[in-house]
Amino acid sequence: MFVLVCLLLCVCARAQDQIIVEVIRLQYEQTQTLVVNRSVEYVVEFVPTEQQMVWPARITAHVSAGDVARPVLLTARQRSGATTWQLPYYHEQRLLYELTRTLCPDGAGGDQIDSEHCDDNDALRGFTLHVGSTCATPVEVALRTDPARDFVIQYNIDSSFVITKTAPLVALYRWPEKQDRARLIVSAEDEVCATISVQNYTCPIVQSIDAMEMIGLRMTVEKSGAVQLSRSSYPYGFLVVAVVRADQRPCRGDDTNDDPDWLIETALWGERDESQYVATNKTVTFTVKAALSRGQYVLAACVTIAIFLLFYVAFGALVLARRWEPLSRRIGSLAVLAPDVIDGQPSQADASVSAASPTRRRRDSTATFDSSDNSDTDSDEEPTDSPTASPTTPAPTTETPVTTPVATNPPASSTPAASPEVIRSTPPVNSTSEGSPEVIRSDALNATTPVSPEVPISSASPTQLSTSPQATTDSNGRVLNETNVQEAVANARPLSEVDRPFGLPAELRLAALARRRARVLRARSDRYLHTLYTVAVFYALPVVQFVAAFQMVMNVSGSLDICYYNFLCAHPAGALADFNHVFSNLGYLLLGALLMIQVRARRQRRVKKPRHEEYGIPAHYGLLSALGAGMMVVALLSASYHVCPNGLNFQFDVAFMYVLAVLSMVKIYQARHPDVNARAHATFGVLAVLIAIVVWGVLGGGALFWGAATVLHVFSVLLLSLRIYYVGQFRLEKQSLFVAARGFQPRSRPLYAARLVLLLIANAVNWVFAIYGLFMQAADFASHLLNVLLANTLLYMLFYLTMKLMHGERPRWYAWCYLGGAVAAWVPALYFFMSGSTDWSATPAQSRHKNHECMIMDFYDSHDLWHMLSAAALYLSFAAMLTWDDGLSAVRRTDIAVF
Repeated sequence: MFVLVCLLLCVCARAQDQIIVEVIRLQYEQTQTLVVNRSVEYVVEFVPTEQQMVWPARITAHVSAGDVARPVLLTARQRSGATTWQLPYYHEQRLLYELTRTLCPDGAGGDQIDSEHCDDNDALRGFTLHVGSTCATPVEVALRTDPARDFVIQYNIDSSFVITKTAPLVALYRWPEKQDRARLIVSAEDEVCATISVQNYTCPIVQSIDAMEMIGLRMTVEKSGAVQLSRSSYPYGFLVVAVVRADQRPCRGDDTNDDPDWLIETALWGERDESQYVATNKTVTFTVKAALSRGQYVLAACVTIAIFLLFYVAFGALVLARRWEPLSRRIGSLAVLAPDVIDGQPSQADASVSAASPTRRRRDSTATFDSSDNSDTDSDEEPTDSPTASPTTPAPTTETPVTTPVATNPPASSTPAASPEVIRSTPPVNSTSEGSPEVIRSDALNATTPVSPEVPISSASPTQLSTSPQATTDSNGRVLNETNVQEAVANARPLSEVDRPFGLPAELRLAALARRRARVLRARSDRYLHTLYTVAVFYALPVVQFVAAFQMVMNVSGSLDICYYNFLCAHPAGALADFNHVFSNLGYLLLGALLMIQVRARRQRRVKKPRHEEYGIPAHYGLLSALGAGMMVVALLSASYHVCPNGLNFQFDVAFMYVLAVLSMVKIYQARHPDVNARAHATFGVLAVLIAIVVWGVLGGGALFWGAATVLHVFSVLLLSLRIYYVGQFRLEKQSLFVAARGFQPRSRPLYAARLVLLLIANAVNWVFAIYGLFMQAADFASHLLNVLLANTLLYMLFYLTMKLMHGERPRWYAWCYLGGAVAAWVPALYFFMSGSTDWSATPAQSRHKNHECMIMDFYDSHDLWHMLSAAALYLSFAAMLTWDDGLSAVRRTDIAVF
C-alpha cells in the first residue's frame, strides 16, 4: 500500500512538471495574444507571402506584466542563426515591457540562400519564434510581425524614420557599382538624444546600447551627425541602427548641479528624480551622399599650396626689384652706415684707439637703465678710459667701427630730423626687397657743414671724431650745445632729476635706453630663438605621441564621440580621419619659414654693411626670427590637435599662440626699450606658468580655480604696469613701492602722460576680461586666456602706431601695405573663428549642432579658412613689425622718442 501511494505522488509531481508546447502558425501583419507560464510554451511559425519575403521581418512583442528575475523569453530562429530577448527588460535603468526588433535578412553578409544540404524552399521562408516563461503566474504576450518596407536607404535621397526607445531603427545601404566611398548624414528637427551605430551587413544585428559599445562605429546625436564610410571597410554595404536613449544625459551630460539654484530647489522640494523623464518619439532623416574623389583632394591641396607660394613669389619679385634703379628708390629708405672698413682692415683711427687702450673691462649694468640684470653673461666690454661711454660717442672697435660726422661744433640743423631736405637730396643706395633701408654715408648727413681739409676722415683723431670740447650730454644721451641747452633749461620741469621717481628723466629718448652695445642686444635677442627651439622640441614630440594615441583609441573603440570633428566637412586620408583640418595649417609653416628667410636676408645685409650705432632703432632679429619659428611650431601643434580634437588636447592648439602673442608684445616693447626688455628665460618662464594654469583649468576648473586665476590676472597686470611705467626700475620691494606711491600723489603731475594713458586703458580692458571670466566661469579657459593675450597685443600695436604718428614718425609705404593686408586678413579670420564648426567645451552631440558643410571647393570649412587667413594675418603683422620703423634709420637715437 505504501508503495502504491508513493507511485501516485510521483505521477502527480511528474504531471505538474510537464511542459506543454503548442505549435501555431501566424501570418505577417497579424496580432496574436498568447498566455504563457512555466508549464505552457509556444512555437510560433511566421510565414510571409511572396511580396513580404522581399523585406526582413520586424517583430513586436508586449507583455502585460512580469518580473525581470523570471522574464518571458523570446527566441527567434532563422536559417542564419538564433537570437533571444527577454520581457520585461532594463533599458538604461528604465524597465520596459515592449520591444521591437528587426531580424537579420537571409543572404546578409554575402551568404547564399540556396544550399546543397538544405534544398527545401519552405525551410527558407519566414522564421519561428519560441515563447516561454519560468514564472508560475500566467502572462499575456502580444505578438506581431511586419515586413520592414523601409529597410533600404537610397543614394542621395532623404529617408525619414520614426524611432522610439522600444523600437530601434535598422536600415541598410548597399554600394552601387563604382562607388567606393560615401558620406552618411543624419539630421533631425527635435533634440531627443539617440545613438547612431554603423555596422557591417552581417548577422546578428546589434540593437541594444550595451552591445553597440562593442561593435562598429557609433555616435550620440541630437540634431546633426555625419560619418564617411568606405567600401573597403563595409564590402557588402552597411547597416544603420538608431536607438533612442532613455534620457538626455548621454547627449547633454550630467548637468544637474550646473543650475545655480539647484541647492535651493533641493532644500524646498527635495532632490529631482531624473528617472521620471520619458523620451518621446524621434524623427530622424538619413541621407547618403558622394564623398570627394581623389581629383578633388589634389585640386584643393594644389590651390592651397599655390596661394601661399604667391607670398614667396612676391618676396622674390621685391628682391629683383631692388636691383632696378627706378624701383630701388621707392622701396628703400635712408640709413647711416658705420665707418669705412678698407679691405677688411680697420681705419687708422680705429687702429690707434685699439692700440692705445689694450686693457678692457666689463661694462657694469648701472651704466644703463638696465638695473634689473647685473649678470656678466651678456655684458659687453669697454675701454677702461670710458667707463660710461656716451651714446653719441660709441667706442670704436674692430668689430663695429664707428665714424661720426667731422665737425668741430655741429649745429642742431645737421641732424636728420632737422634737415630733411639734405636727406632727400642724397641718392639712395642698395635698397632691400622687403623695405631694407637705403644707405648713405654718415658724413653725408652733415653735407651743409664744411669739412676741414686738414682733418681727413681716415686720419682724424679720436678726439676730433667725438663731440666738441664744449659739448655736453643730457640724461637721454643727447649732445647739448649752447642753443639746445638754453631750450632744455626753458622747458625743464621744476622737479630735479633726483626728485623724480627712480631718477628718471622728464623726457625719455631712445639713446638713454640703448646704451648696451649691439653685440649684447643681438645675443639677448638670439636667445629667444634658441630657447624657442628647445621648448618646441620638448613640447611638440609628446604632443604628437599623445594625439596619435587618441586616434588609435578612436579607431579601435569605434566611438565617434572621442574626437570633436566637423563631421559634415571631415575628409579622411590614410590614417587621418580629418585630413583637411590638418592640411590647412600649411600656411603657418610656409609663411613662418618665409618670415625667417626675410629676417635672415635683412640680417645678412646688416652684416655686410653695418649701420651706425647712433642712428635708428636697434635691430632685434633673433626675436623676429623666433616669431617666424613660432608660426612653424603652431603649424605642427595645430595639426596635431586636429588629428583628434577634444578638450584634453585643446591646450596644444593654443600653447604657441600664447607664445606668439607674448613675443609680439615683447618685440614691440623692445624696439624702444632695448636695455630694459625682458630676458628670454623670464619670458618663457611666464609662458610656462600660463600653460600650467591652462592645464589646471582644463582638468579642474570651478569657482576656486576662477577665483585664483582672476586674482593672479589682476595682480600680474598691476605689477607689469608699474614695471612698464617706471621703465623697468620698479621692483616688488618696500622701497620701490614707496617711491612709486610718491609718484602718484594727488597733486603730482604724471611723469609720462602717454605711457600712463596706455596703462590705464590696458588695465581697464584686463579688468573687464577678469570680471567676465569670474562671473561666466566658462569651461573653455584656454580660449579665454588666448582672447586676453590677443586683445593686449592688438591694443599695444594700436598704441605704438598712434604714438608714432603723434611724434611725427611716418612708416614707409610698404609697412602700410603690410598693416593694411594684416587688417584685411584679420577681420574675416576672426569672423570665421567666432562662427566655429565644433565646440569641445560641450558634449559631442551638442558640438555636432555647429557642424556645417564645406564652404570652399567642397573641402574647407570655416575653421580651415581661419587657419589660412590667420596664417596670412600673422605673417603680415610680423612683417609690419619688421619694417614699420625703417623710416627712423637715418634719425639719431637722441631724437627718437620712447613710448
